[in-house]
Amino acid sequence: MQRRYQKKRKPKSRQSTPESSHTDEKHSDCRSSLSSRETDISSNSSFPISPQAVSAPTRRFLPHELYPDHFTLSDIEVPVGNLVFLACPGSEKKCPHCNCHIRHLDCIVIAIDGACRNNGKDGARASTGVYYGHDHPLNDGVTLSPELKQTSQVAELAACQRALLAAHVLQKYWDKLTETAGDEEGTLHTVVIKSDSEYLVRGITEWIFKWKANGWTTAKGLPVANQEHFRSIERYVKALEDEQVIVKFWHVPREYNQEADKLATSALDGY
Repeated sequence: MQRRYQKKRKPKSRQSTPESSHTDEKHSDCRSSLSSRETDISSNSSFPISPQAVSAPTRRFLPHELYPDHFTLSDIEVPVGNLVFLACPGSEKKCPHCNCHIRHLDCIVIAIDGACRNNGKDGARASTGVYYGHDHPLNDGVTLSPELKQTSQVAELAACQRALLAAHVLQKYWDKLTETAGDEEGTLHTVVIKSDSEYLVRGITEWIFKWKANGWTTAKGLPVANQEHFRSIERYVKALEDEQVIVKFWHVPREYNQEADKLATSALDGY
């Protein structure tokens, strides 16, 4: 049965009341307390207590396990400034001023996409798009190096690598903010990589564990395709986890990934 959060519904107009209003200040002081309704680990968080304990089920970002039914897919993301944050599952009503739920200011979403023209043919050309938020200086769309295979799959993986590398930079930026503000809790908690590629998301959240157990070979005994990219992504994820940053991967329909898609496409248009 399809859940309601999968389709965007038009917000109902209502008058602002003291009970329903959320100020901008409230939007900025909610830290991560994401809780799974089905697999609650503690009263404060459904995420692994230790990032080193991340396994196949917990590496996947599954909104239906975290958010109530009244959240649409679009409601889960809260754009503020030039970044996109995760909404707080405990937010019951949207702010009447910005029409968004309260956000977790330590949980960000990075959207990625790969594009390829003439995929699988001679003269193929591929590109990546990585979107952090409106007018963010790190937003980029670039063509793949000619040294790489020019395929849509490699483009998706390369985009993920770029996003995770940038997440390391953002993590350091969060630390600097913490030092300046004197807030010991002001660190980056979670990075969600949003992609419309099932190949990428299932590869890094499910298949990679089987591949590693089989010595990076498939069930047929063949070498795993693009394994160098998956190995690299795994290293970047583990490096973030070593910094106590949890990394999750979110598979979305293509129509919910338009910003990253536009960046990747524009890179090919300008080639």
